[in-house]
Amino acid sequence: MSVSLQDEVRGAALGDKRLTKRLSNIIEQLGAKPNMSVPAATRGRAEMEAAYRFFDNDRVSPEKILQPHIAATRERISQSEVALLVQDTTDLDLTRPQQQVRGAGPMEYDSRRGAFFHPLLAFDSHGLPLGVAWQKVWTRKTIKKNFTKNQSDQWLRKTPIEKKESFRWIEGMRAARDVAKASALQTATRTSTNCSANHEPRRKAKFTSWCALVTLVTPADRT
Repeated sequence: MSVSLQDEVRGAALGDKRLTKRLSNIIEQLGAKPNMSVPAATRGRAEMEAAYRFFDNDRVSPEKILQPHIAATRERISQSEVALLVQDTTDLDLTRPQQQVRGAGPMEYDSRRGAFFHPLLAFDSHGLPLGVAWQKVWTRKTIKKNFTKNQSDQWLRKTPIEKKESFRWIEGMRAARDVAKASALQTATRTSTNCSANHEPRRKAKFTSWCALVTLVTPADRT
């Protein structure tokens, strides 16, 4: 399976063909040097400034950029005999020494700023990545400070699961089921014992998982 990065975003609905073309150029440059910053990866000052103007454009959003890739990922899933949908969370540390990044929120403490990224990644039975099937990105406005253990326990008991950050695990599981349903597949899920997704009903299946939450999708029984 050979797929170019430009192909994965070619259908992005940004409302302007020039933006779509610019996205393709940015993806090509950043994809060639994924370990480098925007200034280092782009070809000169003009390309760097064009990239930053693109990111600052109100018509551009992460959801719009990823939409064609997610659609392509789901198509690849539908063509796979078996797919693993793996979700986990990583933090995006955007802390700067002086001026902080606009829109970044506190992480585990106020001096560390950034965002949280929770993707649902698809793999075939051989471990070949199929792409991102769903994602959630969020920032914190505030963090709980100086909570005693008793106060933390009370907050956990009284706060609905939908209001907790851990609700992302359930959202990811539901997204996996949507993917399977659209692809005429069946799902089975394995979670860690302390995961909020354990609140979700799920069908039993025999398979091995190594991550916090893994969903297995297989061809549905059509008999």
